[in-house]
Amino acid sequence: MCSRLYFVMLLVAVAKFPLEAGCRFEFTNVNCTSFDKKFGEFEYCFLKSVNRSYKYLSAKLQLYQLPITKILINLVMWKRYNGYKPFLYNITVDFCKFINNRKSNPVANFVFESYQSFSNLNHSCPFNHDLIMDKLSIEIMNHRMTKILPFPEGDYLFETTWFRSRARTFVIKIYGTLS
Repeated sequence: MCSRLYFVMLLVAVAKFPLEAGCRFEFTNVNCTSFDKKFGEFEYCFLKSVNRSYKYLSAKLQLYQLPITKILINLVMWKRYNGYKPFLYNITVDFCKFINNRKSNPVANFVFESYQSFSNLNHSCPFNHDLIMDKLSIEIMNHRMTKILPFPEGDYLFETTWFRSRARTFVIKIYGTLS
């Protein structure tokens, strides 16, 4: 009789608090390209898988012509259907103006807040140093893409193209999947 009572109590507890099946974001690849080697080059750009549940992204861009006082960044979000197709965002911001007034572009601010605490891009222009992103974890991206601004499941490409004097200087492509 006592075991039946425990079983009934367990069923009631499970019925009251159902298990949630949540989405999970994961990095799948990263590709960093420098088109103006006189201006700067990537020292490293990689994904590191520490174990099955902890992956992070790190990159370091060595700059040769300092200071940076004006740089445009184009952010395009792609979703894979039959090949990658534009999805949701394609914006271009003057990064130096944006960093002084982050409320001017909510989409750029959402992206910036995703990596801000993992990089040294957290101050206003001019930039007199190399640009570093250190150990951007999938947990941060998972939280932002499933809880803050939920995205549909699928494969994604986040592409940032950096322009200096209207010339394409750097391209960073971050691939990920949300399942």
